[in-house]
Amino acid sequence: MRTTDIRVRRAINAVAEGRPVVVIADTECGSEGHLVFAADAATPAVLAFTVRHTSGLVRAALPRSECERLDLPPMCVSDPDRPDTSSQRVAVDVSGTGTGISATDRARTIAALASADARPGDFSRPGHVIPVQADADGVLGIPGVAEAAIDLARLAGRRQAAGLCEIVSRDLPTTIASRAESVDFAAEHGLAVVSLAELLGYRRRTERQIVRLAETTLPTRRGIHRVIGFRDVHGSAEHLVLLIGSVGSGEPVPLHVHRECLTGDVFGSTTCHCGVVLDDAVATMSAQGGGVIVYLRPTGSLHACGLAEPDVSGAEPALDTLTWILRDLGVYSVRLADDAPGYGLVMFGAIRESRLAA
Repeated sequence: MRTTDIRVRRAINAVAEGRPVVVIADTECGSEGHLVFAADAATPAVLAFTVRHTSGLVRAALPRSECERLDLPPMCVSDPDRPDTSSQRVAVDVSGTGTGISATDRARTIAALASADARPGDFSRPGHVIPVQADADGVLGIPGVAEAAIDLARLAGRRQAAGLCEIVSRDLPTTIASRAESVDFAAEHGLAVVSLAELLGYRRRTERQIVRLAETTLPTRRGIHRVIGFRDVHGSAEHLVLLIGSVGSGEPVPLHVHRECLTGDVFGSTTCHCGVVLDDAVATMSAQGGGVIVYLRPTGSLHACGLAEPDVSGAEPALDTLTWILRDLGVYSVRLADDAPGYGLVMFGAIRESRLAA
């Protein structure tokens, strides 16, 4: 098992047991540490510990559906330069608390926000706990701390609500703790620690990332072959697989990975070799009587050589998409085509190293 996966599972187990964990987020200002705990496990002791070691501005991450159900409007109008502003909701206190600021009062408020029985009238506004609306897809949608907090609560089998607050640096009390300080803090207090990147990678590897859309036979210049359409679970990108001959027999299957290039694949542009490489792959596999061609389409952008700069930011999600497509096909042993483009080589190298070694 990967070391990173072990760290993620430790964090999940800790949240399941009602203990706080340290989540590290990489931001424009550096790596910052946050204390995170399941909202339905909020106790005065947990809140006292949180307030003592953090900035004290405790928030409660909630899904959009819960923000709407509990009538939690945005704190302010969305700022185009600060996309996080619309996620902050009007602060609340649960009715029946004292001033609302004590650890006991805030623990009650956070636990109430996590309750399935809570109603809008149970809270007074403004208060001392700030709800934060998290993306429905968690870190797979927006790699933020609020999303990570809810992901951990969900994976731990708890209600999808979580408390979070930034850990304050000991060395520089006017700043937030760095990655190194956060790790030391976790070790000192016996807390599990996990980064956003580790949780994101864990979810991509362990949760199905694609779904089959359709399957048919397709007559081509090189023969009649099976084609299967897939769509990303988290996103709108759709992909196509061309199956030549039989696959899944236990023998290494020739694999060609092709990233969509509209100008080269469709219009035969000579500014790149994309279309030629794809056609040669189909011809070679058809002549050999077997192979798999995975045609990947990036999400939210047009990929066309000579028309726009290539976007390499989608390489890692595409790698996970490819991995899940091969799993769906029952293909676990592959042989990369010699004429595969460099993009395919990079992806295959990562798959061979970490996904299909078994």
